[in-house]
Amino acid sequence: MAVLKPFRGYRYSEEKFGKDRIGALFAPPYDVISERLQEKLRQDPLNIVHVTLGKTNGNYEKAARLFRSWIDRGEIIQEEKPAFYIYEQIYRLNPEDDVRVRTGFVGLVRLEEFEKKIIMPHEKTMPKYSLDRLELLKVTGGNLEQIFGIYNDASGEIERLLEKSKTEENLLIDFIDCQEIRHRIWSMTAAGDINTVRRVMNPRTLIIADGHHRYETSLMYRREIRKKLDDPLEEIPEDLVMMTLVNLKNPGLLVLPTHRLVHDLPVNTLEGFLDRCRTYCEVIPFSDQEAMENFLAGSPKRTFGVYIKPQNVWAALTLREVSVMDRLLGRENVNRYLDTSILHELILKKILGIDEDMQANNVDYLKGTKDVYAVAREDNHYQLVFVMKPTPIEDIEQAVAHAQRMPQKSSYFYPKVWTGLVMRLLEERAR
Repeated sequence: MAVLKPFRGYRYSEEKFGKDRIGALFAPPYDVISERLQEKLRQDPLNIVHVTLGKTNGNYEKAARLFRSWIDRGEIIQEEKPAFYIYEQIYRLNPEDDVRVRTGFVGLVRLEEFEKKIIMPHEKTMPKYSLDRLELLKVTGGNLEQIFGIYNDASGEIERLLEKSKTEENLLIDFIDCQEIRHRIWSMTAAGDINTVRRVMNPRTLIIADGHHRYETSLMYRREIRKKLDDPLEEIPEDLVMMTLVNLKNPGLLVLPTHRLVHDLPVNTLEGFLDRCRTYCEVIPFSDQEAMENFLAGSPKRTFGVYIKPQNVWAALTLREVSVMDRLLGRENVNRYLDTSILHELILKKILGIDEDMQANNVDYLKGTKDVYAVAREDNHYQLVFVMKPTPIEDIEQAVAHAQRMPQKSSYFYPKVWTGLVMRLLEERAR
């Protein structure tokens, strides 16, 4: 059973900063901040990146002291009442698109080991990032960043309740970020509403959409603290973690692709690449980027595009016989026909000889909000650019149902849940 609890969140004081400045204090998740954006965010000395990216600002301890000083000066305040926090994002993916609205809520969730199948990951992670977040958690003693989770509630009962609670009286934060996404936060403190949310969520499985490293970090820290305390029977603060939860039926929930960019391969590795692909795939060459882009928009399953930079060749690859993936990954692997699985196991490993260790050094990832075609044309660093399609949400559910993880970065949930809007300390301070 998923156990949820309200909490007395910490947030930047609008009284201190005013509506005009407060939007400059928040940031995207640490792992999607480019160097250029980081430089812009750091211009404000109170932006949350000075803490969440503390390692690059000197050391973690310095970042923790800085955060505590903001609380001591009243620049970050704690709410008086325990609450769930309604989180709405209003956005357009492109200027010509219709407006989308995604609404979820922020609460504390009891940590569960993955084998219990109450809270489930959906893709693989890279351990070095979990260790970085563990160090930050230890020194700050708090959940400063969101873990983004999704749940399945066809009834829509929670979402109707969230909409009812979006009142002017409950509004805490309203700002537009640098990507023209509007973020709004309301508090939900009524005991009856809180109990309804907890009741509806109780029997549901939660899927980690974003924040696998942060969740794994919290599990590691909980184990460490419980061991020090001789595993007490009663609940401790480390048993809970802050999460933003969104119904996967929400029309504003969007999954974008993450493209793969290959670099620093020996030149002879690319010789005859498409001919080798023809052993397993239908290869369709194109005269230019536009032709490939148009084809991919309506292409069949198990298809992705590739740009071979040294040869200036555009093409699409479609797996011809799925049996090759049965042999490579086994029939018990429900992810074996995913585009990302085909790319990683068949194209990168088998055809190009890029094993998992090499992938860490020779493959970069480009999120779906970026212009992959511009990167392909303009960045001479990359030899191969694989243009991916979004992973269907149904495939994510299937992977979770079978407790199997997709390849890393198989999905890119958009928009990201921002950091600094609501935060939580493991040990509450006195009122």
